[in-house]
Amino acid sequence: MKKIFITICIVFILSFGLSQPSRAQEASFYLSPASGSYDLGRTFSVNLLINSGGAAINAAQATIYFPSTILKVIDVSKINSIFTLWIQEPIYSNSKGEISFGGGLPSPGFRGAEGKVITIYFQGKSAGKAEISFGGEAILANDPWGTNLFSYSSRGTYFIGVPEEIPEEVPELAPAAPKVSSPTHPQPEKWYSNNNPELQWILGTNITGVSTALNQKSIFDPGNVSEGVFSSKTFEGLEDGVWYFHIKLQNKNGWGRISHFKLQIDTQSPHPFDITVDNEGDSTNPRPLLYFQAQDDTSGISHYEIKIGKGDIFSIVEVQTNPFHLPLQNPGTHSLEIKAVDRAGNKTLSISEVKIESIGVPEITVCQDVFLAGEELLLIEGSALPNVKILLFFKKDEILVKKWEVFSDEKGNWSLTESGLFKSGIYKILARAQDSRGATSNPSEGCVVRVILKGITLGPWIISYETITLLFIFLFFVGLAIVIYLIWRMQRTKRAIDRESKDLKKKFYKEYQELREDIQAQLEMLKEAKSQRELTGKEKEMERRLLKDLYDIERVIREELKDIEEIR
Repeated sequence: MKKIFITICIVFILSFGLSQPSRAQEASFYLSPASGSYDLGRTFSVNLLINSGGAAINAAQATIYFPSTILKVIDVSKINSIFTLWIQEPIYSNSKGEISFGGGLPSPGFRGAEGKVITIYFQGKSAGKAEISFGGEAILANDPWGTNLFSYSSRGTYFIGVPEEIPEEVPELAPAAPKVSSPTHPQPEKWYSNNNPELQWILGTNITGVSTALNQKSIFDPGNVSEGVFSSKTFEGLEDGVWYFHIKLQNKNGWGRISHFKLQIDTQSPHPFDITVDNEGDSTNPRPLLYFQAQDDTSGISHYEIKIGKGDIFSIVEVQTNPFHLPLQNPGTHSLEIKAVDRAGNKTLSISEVKIESIGVPEITVCQDVFLAGEELLLIEGSALPNVKILLFFKKDEILVKKWEVFSDEKGNWSLTESGLFKSGIYKILARAQDSRGATSNPSEGCVVRVILKGITLGPWIISYETITLLFIFLFFVGLAIVIYLIWRMQRTKRAIDRESKDLKKKFYKEYQELREDIQAQLEMLKEAKSQRELTGKEKEMERRLLKDLYDIERVIREELKDIEEIR
């Protein structure tokens, strides 16, 4: 704004020549009316005026601040303004709650107490007290020095309230206020681009009459004249703005209470707007600034949709603009599309382009013609700007295989050594530089490397011969250790079995001898009795059984000892 007014001053100095300095005066801004009370949803106008304090003025600027939660600017008009030149057109932002301007007029300027600058059309958004204030004011004298005569600004105060509905004389048992809905405009606080609204309501069986009205009054009685009995109504070609539908029903007891339904319509797209690209004096700036601001007369700007080149569309709200930092961009010319979208979904497209120059392109000075992957290191060296990041791209058939990052030193030298394994083939290496801002260079001239793989590929895995050899050696020693362990376990088990079988054999022999001796003793007793007398039947049976047991025991012992020997 200071540059703007320096320009204005120069223009006006040249236009009227040198004159005597102005005497000290007190010029001021003020609002008319300075206060007032208005219904919620109603539009009212406020004039911004200048009192030059008796001196001649030829330029002025200011920013007007208003509470965006209570008020909304519908329009700003320059009609009948004292200014004819606008270095900064009057612009407003409902999201920020600001109105700003910068205007002037040629010599002899303006002298008076009621110099109209602009007319502001406000609309009450919510109930409350809205105070209007100023900032950045300047009122310049019509003299060669552009003396700032500004002294003070008078604030404005406006009260927004919900209009009181006049109590209705409703007969007892008259219909209740009908519940109104709209399939075309279902949400009263939302803006729609459809200007053919349809309203619906439910009728009871005893309804004998319907009275409706549509206007821009939030509270209104449609009257006691029936239009018939119907449950819906459609309006066509409504003008943009805030409308209210009023309805009441009648039965045999009389007219009931009134319902009010709000309709917000905006069919017009936002005004065309320009996009200014500012690289801040640096043609390599990867994040230039964008300045743009659209105006919408009715519903206001909801958001902007931005598309850069072939990238995806992303949205930003108004508070993120002026300036808007572009995301990091690569060198080149990028198309730029910005759509201003109002709250009813209407859109206006503005097209521009962004040009970004490359920083210094790095150079690859050392690059191997042949790389034996798995046996040697890949060495790449080069030069670039000092202290920048070098991005190296390793490609095969234009497909990125690997990406490396290194940094150049204070002299701009950089190098990379890589021991990775890659499939055999012809590869291309490219380099790009990136500085601390994120600005990048165009790609360098590529170098071609032939890779010979000293190994084998297994699906997505690449294994060098050295790794395979080490793996086989490792597996051999692991297998050898397992075999030795198993032999050791077998020997230990055999020794344990030998010990156990020897112990078992001894036990068998011992038990066998003891049992045999017992049987032999019994047989000797029977033999002695037999020599003296004839044995009884019982004694003969006992002798036979003892001889059989002795035979069976000897047979079992022989078989068990044989099994033990076989186990050993």
